[in-house]
Amino acid sequence: MNQDITAYLYRIKDHIRSIETEGASASLLEGVRADFLEFMELCKLFLISERDSYYGYFLMNMQFSVDFTANCIAGIKLNTFPPVFESNPLLLCKFKLKEILYVICHEIDHVVLNHPTEMIKVNPMKGEQTFYEFNLAADAAVNDRIDHEIQTQNRGFLLRPEGVITSSTLAEMYHLKHVARMEHYAYYFNLIAGKREKDNSASQPTNEQDGTKQDEENTIVTAANCGDLTDHNWEAGDDAEDARAVVREFVNAAVDMMNGETRGMMPAYFTNQVTLINTPAVLSWQAILKKYIGTLSANKRATRTRLNRRQPERFDLSGRMDDKVLKIVVAIDTSGSMNDHSIAQIFNEIFAILAKRKYEITVIECDAKVQRVYRAKNALDIQKKITGRGGTLFTPVIDYVNQDPYYRDALLIYFTDGFGEEKIPKPKTYRNLWVVFDNVRHLSLKEPYGAVLKL
Repeated sequence: MNQDITAYLYRIKDHIRSIETEGASASLLEGVRADFLEFMELCKLFLISERDSYYGYFLMNMQFSVDFTANCIAGIKLNTFPPVFESNPLLLCKFKLKEILYVICHEIDHVVLNHPTEMIKVNPMKGEQTFYEFNLAADAAVNDRIDHEIQTQNRGFLLRPEGVITSSTLAEMYHLKHVARMEHYAYYFNLIAGKREKDNSASQPTNEQDGTKQDEENTIVTAANCGDLTDHNWEAGDDAEDARAVVREFVNAAVDMMNGETRGMMPAYFTNQVTLINTPAVLSWQAILKKYIGTLSANKRATRTRLNRRQPERFDLSGRMDDKVLKIVVAIDTSGSMNDHSIAQIFNEIFAILAKRKYEITVIECDAKVQRVYRAKNALDIQKKITGRGGTLFTPVIDYVNQDPYYRDALLIYFTDGFGEEKIPKPKTYRNLWVVFDNVRHLSLKEPYGAVLKL
């Protein structure tokens, strides 16, 4: 190993021991900060010049930052330019040098595999349980790949830290059988969610709706309070498409700096991901829903509870607020393969999209006939254990909304496996969107009277 890197790491460890015994004085913390930033620059040069150049080029497109209050060992902030590799050295530098290099490569892999974007899509309501399970799944996908590189490509400069999550770890944690290695994060995420649903009763409350963040404590997190290796301080904003664009720019900037030989050193999953991230995104049902909502003009009404935007110091002037209530009908084909987890995820995304608007959601469960109709104001109102499971007819839902003038200006979103009738009455709703579980070609309708997208 490079002697300069090792020397800086030993000096940081000495500072940390002093902090643990004497307390976190300003001079000690400043010493750790300065040494750590130099240490990271040397790690970057080491990865480029001596060992594994493709990781080094990704580090070249980042800045380094220190946060002594962070409970996370490390993370990459994508909502800044250039992206920032932020770490709490009091936690990270507890590890050996080879383990620290593993953590650095681990965080880069998360970004290359576009996990920050996927997190936004999977967890728009920022539920703690979903966040935890996504991190486990994403870590297993990343660490399996790095371990494979260590074993097959003689990457002796990397050492897996004790406690990292792999596919084998998940199998032990959740008592799962036949867990495949080096799979996409979604494979592990669905395994975890399926196991949880099986173990928990349908009536047991979850913390899925707890999207609040605890206030940060302005305290120094010492090495004695070591952060969990499964925690990640990703910051990529709240819009998945924006995050994807930032990841694409970051990955392309690193790849553009490489020569042909260096690109050839990248593992197959790296090169495949570079291709994938530059492939134009397929329009999602979420994007269509946002577009439809944007076409509905929001009427304004005067209110004394809000200040006037143009003259906020004039307390005698009324403010304005939206008076238009968005009406959404969510029809669920209960004959399909929708489980409670899938339904919860769909509604979390819908509520996240509608978060800044006034809305009323009507849920209609239907197989060959309408089984249940109810209103939902938030995710807590969504009924579990959907009723039905018979054959599929679309007409009962269309008849239901067509017979009530209330739904004339509503958006209808129909989630279905697609196998049903060939003809339906024309819906009298404002807009219609069909979301098919597997393949849009499975939708049996010759004229759906709306857009058809894959779930």
